[in-house]
Amino acid sequence: MADETPTSVPRLDFRKRLISPPVKDAMEAASAGGREAALVPVIISPKESVDHPEAGINPSKEALVDLLKEYRPRASQFYVFAKLPAGKIEELGAKYPRLIDHIWKDEKCEAHLLDSVKTIKASASWKTFDAFGQGITWAIMDTGIEAAHPQFAQYCNVSTAMSRDFSDPDNPKSANPLKDSNGHGTHVAGIIAGVMKTDSSGLPSVSERFEEGMRITQLSGYPAGIAPKCQLVSIKVLDDTGQGDASSAILALEYLRSLNSAGKEIKIDGVNMSLGYPFDPKWYGCGHSPLCEEVNRTVKSGIVVVISCGNAGYGKATLDTSQVVPVSIGLSIADPANAEEGIAVGSVHKSAPHTYGVSYFSSKGPTGDGRMKPDFVAPGEKIISCAVDPSGKYLYKDDSGTSMAAPHVSGAIAAFLSVHSEFRGNPRKVKEIFKETANDLGRDKAFQGAGLIDLYRALTSC
Repeated sequence: MADETPTSVPRLDFRKRLISPPVKDAMEAASAGGREAALVPVIISPKESVDHPEAGINPSKEALVDLLKEYRPRASQFYVFAKLPAGKIEELGAKYPRLIDHIWKDEKCEAHLLDSVKTIKASASWKTFDAFGQGITWAIMDTGIEAAHPQFAQYCNVSTAMSRDFSDPDNPKSANPLKDSNGHGTHVAGIIAGVMKTDSSGLPSVSERFEEGMRITQLSGYPAGIAPKCQLVSIKVLDDTGQGDASSAILALEYLRSLNSAGKEIKIDGVNMSLGYPFDPKWYGCGHSPLCEEVNRTVKSGIVVVISCGNAGYGKATLDTSQVVPVSIGLSIADPANAEEGIAVGSVHKSAPHTYGVSYFSSKGPTGDGRMKPDFVAPGEKIISCAVDPSGKYLYKDDSGTSMAAPHVSGAIAAFLSVHSEFRGNPRKVKEIFKETANDLGRDKAFQGAGLIDLYRALTSC
């Protein structure tokens, strides 16, 4: 008897649907709530022109910007961004399929909430190789950097000329990438660069979290970033609540590429993105969202992109007995860490990773389409770095999350490039070197990737 082909359930090809499911959901939610005038943030992918193929997507992009001018759209090299009512989105889909390839939801990115320098062998690399990050420039896409923090004073780490604010396009006059009311970006920046100058007035204070609450104590030394002399560029894409649009991140990455393409010299060596949003495999191919594609373009242009993989690796499940138990969650890597070309970073214990392994909260791989992520792990638990305290009671605080792990990798690569400048502009080779020299923690690859980054081994391997 011949084999029978099983009856398959029809599947919708979401890539062929003009309006993506998350946009449809947002439109339906607005209608159901009687909020037809509510605006839905979208990212529109223009189609290549049929009449003028030599111009690519530009004719379609220009036409869309003109059609949507009352909604004050923004445009990048590859996309048009706007906040539109449901009716307008339906109109675009019905009337202008020749102009539009796809309409995506403009997702909300969120921040992924120092003896760790020894864990990745940064201090040994300072002594042996003078690997302080000199001559290297790293962008930080975050809530801004409090440039006046004393950790950045000694080496004038923060570049004012190249820093930009993309966080609030509706209020450009309020833009200030060198202020950070949230504190997340400044904490990330302090892990990468700067050093607290020795002060005769005494050691700085730190705010640490304990089960009974916050406690302010005195540090035992003067903190330093992984690459103390590295220059930092503040690219503010998250607001004071730690949230921002994916479109702002896309525009920011495009801006960084433009800095390098404007001249012969490399102005931006890398960028740290301690941010992201949950990935749903029903929306699009994993690693192919607009923001992921922009990450891939940026790496291919010669810029290292380091991304926190998210803090969704832990949850709870209800058994048949109704008992609620804690569980580890696989396939929990956030976008844009799913981007193939980027470096996705998970978290480990800050001083004893071989003993305690991967942090319970660190998002686990593989990706939704079966690729191995994260790429590396780095210290991300109770990391002490710069704080923004309006009261002035403390200059440092501890924080945990893959947001803290990613800048350890950014700082390590900046320090590496300051010694091996021949690899500047070659992010794929840099990623390969750090993968080959990472320390295997003996954990599952879906948890640890290639393992714990090791700056000293990377430096001696070349």
